[in-house]
Parts: sequence; C-alpha cells; structure tokens
Amino acid sequence: MLGPMLASALKFIVDGTAELMMQPARFKILQYLRQSQGARYVDQIAKATGIHPRMVSHHLDVLEEEALVDSTYLLVNARDSKRKVAVRMCRATPKADKALDDIRESVTP
Repeated sequence: MLGPMLASALKFIVDGTAELMMQPARFKILQYLRQSQGARYVDQIAKATGIHPRMVSHHLDVLEEEALVDSTYLLVNARDSKRKVAVRMCRATPKADKALDDIRESVTP
C-alpha cells in the first residue's frame, strides 16, 4: 500500500497535472507567482520570467484551466493618461501550491 504523501503526488502525476506544470515556462511562471506577494499582472510576470507577454498569457490560460492559477481583470490607470486599461491579475492557487509541494516530496529522497 502507498503512503498518503506518495499517493497524493501520484494523483497529480496520473491526472496530468504534474506534466502540465513541469513545462519549463509554466514552471517558471508558477514559481514566480508563488513567491510574489499578491497578484501580478501579465507584463510583470513577463519581465520577471523573461517570457514574452503573449506566451505568458497562453501559459496562464492553460494553468487556469487546471485551476492552478486564478485570474481577474481590473481597470487601472494607464501611465501618463486619464483613461483606464484592463489588466489581467493572476495568482497561484492553493492547488498549485499543494501539487508542487507533493511532487517535490515525492522526488526528494
């Protein structure tokens, strides 16, 4: 019989979550979001990770479909302008934290 931690990590491996998260760009994005204080917008994520903003948006879409990232849109003031622009604010979910922790524990001797 499998221990509870290994069984939990295997769940993420079997359902494909681990493979989806371990794609290098997605892993970088998730790590950045986990280390950030609060939500971050796409351009912040792109600058911090060195990934093009369009690719960041694509990877965020994939991660959001698996409930690993939450996104909301906010209106914020644009620089040197009186008008507001919509920005996508993202944060890692507790599911992402648990999956990464469980995977780390399953591969650590």
